[in-house]
Amino acid sequence: MQISSSQIVYSEHGYDECFEYKNGSGRVPNGDAVGFVSEDGKSLTLFSDIVFSKYDHQYWDNLELEKDTTRLII
Repeated sequence: MQISSSQIVYSEHGYDECFEYKNGSGRVPNGDAVGFVSEDGKSLTLFSDIVFSKYDHQYWDNLELEKDTTRLII
């Protein structure tokens, strides 16, 4: 099987489903590849270290804000 660049699926925060790493290290960064779509476009195969997140975008966005060391709280 050959995979073309047009079949690669990337993580887009706020647009698609949330993806996270299987090892629990967090959400896949925006713009990182998470898997590929079959040639007929009917199935998505995630890379072996990626899963659909059990959390929604709001959870991840809030978590990332809480961990933002450059954020100034007044």
